[in-house]
Amino acid sequence: MFWTLIAFGVVLMVLGLAVRLWPIPAERLTARPGPEGPGWHAMEGGVKLVLPNAPEDAEARLKKVALDDLRTVSPAPGTYVTRSAIWQFPDVTRVWRDGARALHIHAHLVIGKGDLGVNRKRLVRWIAEAGLDAGKS
Repeated sequence: MFWTLIAFGVVLMVLGLAVRLWPIPAERLTARPGPEGPGWHAMEGGVKLVLPNAPEDAEARLKKVALDDLRTVSPAPGTYVTRSAIWQFPDVTRVWRDGARALHIHAHLVIGKGDLGVNRKRLVRWIAEAGLDAGKS
């Protein structure tokens, strides 16, 4: 029994280390996926929000809110990586403006297929803290 518990603990540590060191593909840090229409869009592993009438300082507001989150870093302008509290799973949030000046925010996971709504919840919180109107969430 003792060695079984030790082996289980080692497996958990190795899995935790693997998740923490998992590389984030470069295209995840630069992608600008559709859809382009205004509003909330559910996507596999995340969510996208398009705000056509966002204020000019919306990106700066979101940056402040994102970086106030202790588990979030910004590896590049408009790109934020947030890690989960326990296992440190990485999620990427991209923020950009299109040619029509609409604000696009895409939050998605890196590992796996389903995020259990975590990215949407974080995005709803960030939008509220930034004082932006995102319509129905």
